[in-house]
Amino acid sequence: MTDTKIQNVSLKLCQSDVERVRTIARRLRVRESDVIRFALRQAFAKLAPLHDQNARGSDLIPVFLEIGPELAYHFDLDSRTLESIVNGDLDDPRKKVDAHDIEILAVSHMMPSYHFESKLKGLPRIKTDRLDFSGPLQQYLHDKYIGPRDTQQTPDTLNVSLQIPL
Repeated sequence: MTDTKIQNVSLKLCQSDVERVRTIARRLRVRESDVIRFALRQAFAKLAPLHDQNARGSDLIPVFLEIGPELAYHFDLDSRTLESIVNGDLDDPRKKVDAHDIEILAVSHMMPSYHFESKLKGLPRIKTDRLDFSGPLQQYLHDKYIGPRDTQQTPDTLNVSLQIPL
């Protein structure tokens, strides 16, 4: 049985966000509440691995690859907090994310900077000039924790596996 009860929630938004919601709602010819619900659903979709209480370690890398810098910046996540979120209560040592990689995720929102680039000096195969989180660093973390991307596959032959928490 699905819980379909709708609940009113009060939000505090800055004036610029309210104006954005109004502008988008007018343009799409929908209600402002529809725009807010859509934005929430999109955010929940991106944050889905964090909703799964059993996801630990490398299971959480996809969410940090997609929106890690934004999460670290918005929620002011330092490496100690990220370590607790990612590796806390981890039973499987093979899924553990290295402390050095967690540090990189924690400072990724500060790119590019000398401090960030100095953290990358010891990593293999990464050029630190003009580093972009969506480029070589993201590839490094993806290859290390999820597996190497096979660039020889065509889009219709890609094997895709999705984990959807129920």
